[in-house]
Amino acid sequence: MVNAITECDSHYDGKFYAGVITTGIYCLPSCKAKLPNLENVVFFNTREEAIAFGLRGCKRCKSELFPNVLPNWLPTVINQMKNNPNGKLDEDKLTGMSGTDISTIRRYFKDLVGMSPMAFHRRLRLEHAKKLIQSGDDYFSAGYDIGYESSSGFMEAFKKEFGTSPGSLIDDR
Repeated sequence: MVNAITECDSHYDGKFYAGVITTGIYCLPSCKAKLPNLENVVFFNTREEAIAFGLRGCKRCKSELFPNVLPNWLPTVINQMKNNPNGKLDEDKLTGMSGTDISTIRRYFKDLVGMSPMAFHRRLRLEHAKKLIQSGDDYFSAGYDIGYESSSGFMEAFKKEFGTSPGSLIDDR
């Protein structure tokens, strides 16, 4: 258990909890908070044991919510992105709708989706354009519909995302 908290090993999350007597907090083994002095750490098999001991959940690793540790703002941001494939979202809009700073948004997207929020939204927009082209739109219109201001920029982004030009979809119809 000591090795798991030292290495911040997420494989042990939910299997045990590490409580710190001096702070009155219990954490998941993967918590990125500063490692406490090991003589102040008590291990618990369940969250309920830690609470009964008088500890509260960590606000950093959200140990009291495990396994549902996603922030409340994330579904709102993802839904907004999915429901708005016709235009660009900028970082100011993301921070406004989430109520959190952009570095936190970027970190969650990188951890959960493997890319930045802007890259995620660009992918959603390009997938929407692909559907538009497959349903009969020309690729110039599809590019403008999803917020690209130039056809060359759209074609370059499309080819980078899908490995083929948007015109090849027209040939496949």
